[in-house]
Amino acid sequence: MFVGDINIGEYYTAFGHGPRTYAETSDLFSHVHKVLSKADFVAGNLEAPITNHAYNPQNVESSVLRGDPEHARLLSSGGFKVLQVANNHTVQHGAKGFSDTVETLRAIGIKPVGIEGQDLVTLEVGSQTIGFLSASDVPDNTDPGQSSYQRLNSEFLNRVRNSVSLADHLFVMLHWGLESSTRTLDYQKSIIDELCSIGVRGVIGAHPHLFYEIWRQEQAIVAPSLGNFVFDLFWDSRLCESGILDIELEKEGITACRVWPVNISEHGGFPILKGAAQDVNHFMKLYEHGPDMSGEQRRKLMRFLKDFWKGNRRLKSQFILKKFARKI
Repeated sequence: MFVGDINIGEYYTAFGHGPRTYAETSDLFSHVHKVLSKADFVAGNLEAPITNHAYNPQNVESSVLRGDPEHARLLSSGGFKVLQVANNHTVQHGAKGFSDTVETLRAIGIKPVGIEGQDLVTLEVGSQTIGFLSASDVPDNTDPGQSSYQRLNSEFLNRVRNSVSLADHLFVMLHWGLESSTRTLDYQKSIIDELCSIGVRGVIGAHPHLFYEIWRQEQAIVAPSLGNFVFDLFWDSRLCESGILDIELEKEGITACRVWPVNISEHGGFPILKGAAQDVNHFMKLYEHGPDMSGEQRRKLMRFLKDFWKGNRRLKSQFILKKFARKI
């Protein structure tokens, strides 16, 4: 099974009432365990570092998108065996924060995928070998010259070509596209065409924070964006619409594919099942997102103001003051 973006820290708008806070007393995956527990493995995109390196809980930039290593066990108990670390937030707290995240995942039995220069990562499931490679083409907003995670470039695509024969099934997990886009972009479709033509079993995407259409192409399943799964971006209902991609594999290929609809509640902290699984026979579009995300900044501001008195007002006040200082 594959899911979308996971942040067990907190974004600026949810300090003190987002996933990190809920994780102190609750299992973030409690509402989806009955589905996830059926999987041989669960994979997703870890969108924020898990580290205590240089942590100052009184400082807004030190606190944002930072998971507590004590809460990493929730990922393991949730069935996760593979987590993508190639994305534009995993170096949010520096290269040391990134390396701490990798070490924490490995210590609890989860394989990080998407490290710079990393060779094929594999899992043995019965008699089948499942392979994973991951990269990001989103410019990093904290360290444009970072060398911690893998970039989506020609060198990476060559590695994919050379790895197809090394596993029974190769899944390529990509962090790509635009957050403002409600559809798969043309350049993404070109890369999808290339990957499917060389025998990749699945192209699994992240970054737009929206759950896109899913389809079968040649011998592959294509999911350009699986949206959010645990993430406190809750000012637009479309950001809370998600799903669990459930794939059945035999050595010859995909034998079944379905999506379990999910909605994210409690300020992004809990994915909750919303109905029975729907089959992906050829093409499936679970949600309608409209032509664009216009007005998102206004909705974000209004929700922030509505929830200002919840949670950690000190950090929220710092955030507002920093935004105001930038404008003047």
